[in-house]
Amino acid sequence: MGSLLLDMTQFSDIKKIDSKLDLRLDKPAEYARQGKVSFEDMLSSSMKEVNVLQLEADDKINKLATGDVEDISEVVLASSRAEVALRMFMELRNKFVDAYQQLSRISA
Repeated sequence: MGSLLLDMTQFSDIKKIDSKLDLRLDKPAEYARQGKVSFEDMLSSSMKEVNVLQLEADDKINKLATGDVEDISEVVLASSRAEVALRMFMELRNKFVDAYQQLSRISA
């Protein structure tokens, strides 16, 4: 899955307040480098970022359907970002599940 190898810091620059969820996304990669955030916090923040990207894409698609979008490239870009982020996160999840299964086989 070489085409989906992305640097997670690419998405860490997203800082957005979503009025529907009232989420504030900090920069998890920057704080992780400084040792200020736990792995759980970073994973949780990444899940929120993926969710925000999905909601943003849905919002742009709805605006496209109602004719409120002037530039269709915004919709395509938002959809592509959401898709890549979701695929990357799913690959990360698959790697965690695989690692857990391997560790459980070792301890058995």
